[in-house]
Amino acid sequence: MLKDFNLCIDTKFVFGKDAQNQIGSELKQMGIRKVLIHHDDGKFLYDTGLLDQVKEQIKKEGIETLELGGVLPNPRLSLVKEGIFLAKEEHADMVLAIGGGSVIDSAKAIGLGAVTDIDVWDFFTGTEVPKKSLPTGVILTCPATGSESSEVSVINNTEIGMKLLVSNPILRPAIAFMNPELTCSLPKFLTACGVVDMFSHVCERYFSPDGEIGVIDRMSEGILKTLVEVGPEVLADPDNYSYRAEIMWIGTIAHNDTVGIGRIQDWATHEIGNELSALYDTPHGATLSIIMGSWMRYVYKEDPKRFARYAKEVFGVDWNGDNTLEAAYKGILKTEEFFRSMGMPVSFEDFRIPTDEVEKMLDQIAFRGEDDSIGGIKRLNRDDCRSIYKMAFSFRKTDE
Repeated sequence: MLKDFNLCIDTKFVFGKDAQNQIGSELKQMGIRKVLIHHDDGKFLYDTGLLDQVKEQIKKEGIETLELGGVLPNPRLSLVKEGIFLAKEEHADMVLAIGGGSVIDSAKAIGLGAVTDIDVWDFFTGTEVPKKSLPTGVILTCPATGSESSEVSVINNTEIGMKLLVSNPILRPAIAFMNPELTCSLPKFLTACGVVDMFSHVCERYFSPDGEIGVIDRMSEGILKTLVEVGPEVLADPDNYSYRAEIMWIGTIAHNDTVGIGRIQDWATHEIGNELSALYDTPHGATLSIIMGSWMRYVYKEDPKRFARYAKEVFGVDWNGDNTLEAAYKGILKTEEFFRSMGMPVSFEDFRIPTDEVEKMLDQIAFRGEDDSIGGIKRLNRDDCRSIYKMAFSFRKTDE
């Protein structure tokens, strides 16, 4: 049954070829006077002239610009604080991210901190609740996280080795400019990481203890099936506008709760994988491909029919209702085969990640509730998560 929900996706999407050329007129309509442009100093910005093009479009509308580059994958709190100081000092009234999830999350955090004297990290630890923010805008160049319309920001505090998130509707960007052509030059690995991230965002919502919700389930299965079909195709034909456009929009709807409303969501794969990023700076998409198969193996018997349906609808596994466990397990194998077909790791060994710091990672997972656990379809305590990490040490094709 669809539970009660409250959802407002208050992001304006400007989608299509040359979408970024509308930025000046759009910001002028919003009443913006001074914008802090935030980016990752990527070669792409300079080689294509995108950064200069954006500045020109903004300035010709009489809007002032500031600039702060240097965003890294798993965005750093230290740069966020630098951006907050700059935004306050120069009285910026908007933060514009040019990039992917890391840049957008960093921009959101700057927006939060720029309107308050509260230490921005307090919002991520949960000791303070966000009440307002500077508006953020996005020119998306790396679709993956869905941060261009989500209410989440994830920041890495490298001083204490913690990567935390804050989730609040005020974090949804005010406007997102989405031109699929800007993504055609993305390296294959980053494109594949993005596809895995989108896939995982849908799975975190699909594998729910709430059972079937017809329209939401079918939407989720359609998205997952499309990713399975288009993911390898876009790697083989990176200049294909149609593939790039589908991937870009899927990244958005996979994480703005379009397919997550009205049900309990899981998020254990993200929480377990998150600690690989925090400790080893592992790319986010890779942490998910490493953990997801092992998480599935550990939990699928909690609801084998759900996993069998997933196997049938997403991967075409034959399921007649009698071979439920077998079909469910085939779906898990197909998932890992899909990741590997795009060159993504499915184990610690694949990505040469050390295996001797499991307890340190477990120390950082935010186990909660009366059962001191995480997850939805199966509640996972520290021992469960330890088992999942160990299952992910090396790739397996068959069950234990």
